[in-house]
Amino acid sequence: MLAITAFSGGVVTGLMLTPKSGKENRRWVSHQSKETKDWLEDKSHKLVEESEKRIDRVSKGIKKTVGDSLPDLYQATEDLNFLEDEGKEEDTDV
Repeated sequence: MLAITAFSGGVVTGLMLTPKSGKENRRWVSHQSKETKDWLEDKSHKLVEESEKRIDRVSKGIKKTVGDSLPDLYQATEDLNFLEDEGKEEDTDV
């Protein structure tokens, strides 16, 4: 916050001490503000894109790590043959 205040104060002081007219200064400030806004928007879009790519890479890495460490249950039980009676429990309490 201190840096922004100091920078703003420097800009205002610089504008007051320039030999240009107020109209020329306003035009220059307007032009510089637009360029700064465009630059900030461009940088923010690039930052968002890079962040999304990094998150995607991390997500894929996690999925691969988990996938490699856990067995595929369908594949692991593929060769098991159950008889119809094997899966049923009998109630022996009477």
